[in-house]
Amino acid sequence: MSKKAPQQSTPDRDECLAMARLCLSASLRRTERLVTRHYDEHLQPVGITAVQLPMLASIAAQEESTLRLLTQTLELERSTLSRNLALLRKHGLIELGPSSGPKPGVITLTRKGRTTLRRGHQQWLKAHAALLEALGGESAVRDGLQFLKGLRRTARQKVTRSRGHEVAK
Repeated sequence: MSKKAPQQSTPDRDECLAMARLCLSASLRRTERLVTRHYDEHLQPVGITAVQLPMLASIAAQEESTLRLLTQTLELERSTLSRNLALLRKHGLIELGPSSGPKPGVITLTRKGRTTLRRGHQQWLKAHAALLEALGGESAVRDGLQFLKGLRRTARQKVTRSRGHEVAK
């Protein structure tokens, strides 16, 4: 006869409210959705989203952009990045070069992609300026970005350790 695990009661109302109020993951997701919506509204006339603009910028910034390099740079799952790149390719914004043996194909912006990036950057500047003003200026945003950078570093180390990998300090 197997022992049953003791039944745990459902968290009460106060515990659920505390979880909703204190959960870093939920709070970051809510904030991310609001900020993304803000940038999406500014980028809408260009025909790209706040998710796509950093991809175009990363491709343009790297000498030889590959799927592996973009996955690391953008910290996206390979499948997520592949879906987004397929959409950018469908819209004629990028070209995927052929792979040659073990060397992955290079991803480049098309002429339309470069034009879209330029127009997107102009809209991003407007969106960013509006957020700077709403959030109390450059210093406040810089402090927030530093906090998020530290949070990502800590989370990355925790995930790497939990997967059994050694973390470089």
